[in-house]
Amino acid sequence: MKKRRFFSFALLALLALLCLAPFVYVLLRGARNDAGAWTTQNYYKVFLAEPGYLIRFWKSLGIAGSITLGQLIVSILAGFGFAKYKFPGKNVLYFLLMALMLMPLQVTLVPNYIVLQKMELLNTYHALILPAIFVPLGTFLLTQTFKAVPNEVLDAARLDGCSTLGILAKVAIPMNKGGVACALLLSFLDGWNMVEQPMVFLEKFRDYPISVALATVSPGTFGVQLACCALVMIPPILLFLVFDRELVEGITLGEMK
Repeated sequence: MKKRRFFSFALLALLALLCLAPFVYVLLRGARNDAGAWTTQNYYKVFLAEPGYLIRFWKSLGIAGSITLGQLIVSILAGFGFAKYKFPGKNVLYFLLMALMLMPLQVTLVPNYIVLQKMELLNTYHALILPAIFVPLGTFLLTQTFKAVPNEVLDAARLDGCSTLGILAKVAIPMNKGGVACALLLSFLDGWNMVEQPMVFLEKFRDYPISVALATVSPGTFGVQLACCALVMIPPILLFLVFDRELVEGITLGEMK
């Protein structure tokens, strides 16, 4: 038993080290110049000396935050409606939602481009935010997790005089914190890591979010780029540390339903 426990611990430790190795490499390589000497100049340049990196960082954070907020509102309302209400065409709409969710992103780029062109929104940040708000993954996830909220509790809230929005805000969402937190994290990561959409919907490099700008490495700036990668890792890591338990609970509950 002790040997089995030891080997299990050793295997998990090895897997953890393999997962952490890329992050450690980024942090350490960002602290070295092209000659191989240790220095803090790269981090100083990214975090303090040159505001261009932080400006692009805050712009990207605003884009991802707007996408997350909009997608949460749509996903919560649509997910609660699919989970707790009956209406004509519900099963057909839900089937189409799942079919759309399974489509690769590249399939919808051209239709989105045409729609945004007709709306004269190309080369603006609205072109990145609006299509991403209606991504169906959050709706699908919250539909599954809202089904776990007992109907008896919702009926009791109605008898107490709560409106539909009141039930949603005071009962359903508090009882489904795991699913909401999971949808929040996944929508933020989707907006934070987007690459194809900015390259298609935006023309000027200065407008690209930091996720795209990182892919462009100029000669002699490799260390600076890796220091910038360390900057980019901060928001997802902080969100995961805050919502790690809710993320696991939301995914587990969605799989059970």
